Amino acid sequence: MRIATLANPEHLALLMDGAAALASWRAQHPAAVLQLAGAELPGLRLPGLRLGPANLAGANLFEAVLTGASLPGVNLAGANLERADLGRAALSNADLSGARLNGVNFFWADLKGGNLQGAAARHCRMNRLTLIGANLSGADFSQSNMIEADLRSAQLQDARFQSANLNGADLSRAVMPGADFTRAMIRDSMWIAADLRGANFHQASLHRADFTLAKWDETTRFPPGFDPTDTGYKDVSD
Repeated sequence: MRIATLANPEHLALLMDGAAALASWRAQHPAAVLQLAGAELPGLRLPGLRLGPANLAGANLFEAVLTGASLPGVNLAGANLERADLGRAALSNADLSGARLNGVNFFWADLKGGNLQGAAARHCRMNRLTLIGANLSGADFSQSNMIEADLRSAQLQDARFQSANLNGADLSRAVMPGADFTRAMIRDSMWIAADLRGANFHQASLHRADFTLAKWDETTRFPPGFDPTDTGYKDVSD
């Protein structure tokens, strides 16, 4: 999806003037929505930015550096954030639907309640990323590192995690019809009360996963010979 450039020139100039100028303007306009849809901002470097309400739908933020930025509720639908640095960024309730996120650093970022529906997020660094209650339907996380990521109560319908590393991740109460975990590493993970019906775990490594109260049936594809009621002792180390 490509959004036509609808950026407000005044708002764009504020952003380019840096965090101090933006903070001064924001103090006078606390509820105003920055209109930056479709803006061309590749390589933008504003670590620690406190953006406030903003519309960046379709913006080009390729290789942007926004480490530790505060971006709650920001609209980034259809944006290009490939290879951007969003480590420790606050993105709760942000809209990243259809966004291009391949290669993004999301280490320890907060995307709680976010919308990543249909997003392309391959080869990402997502260790300890928070995705509690997020909508990940149809998103592609193949080959991403998601070690100890928090996906509790997330919607994973038709999401793809092929060859991803989810060791130690928490997917308790997540719902995942059509989710594909083929060849994924998912050791020491938590699936308490998750709905696994329709999920595909073909060739996945699920050693020491906890499926307490999880739901599965004949539509759940586990690795041959795998017993979800006996996945190995938790105190065993490789």
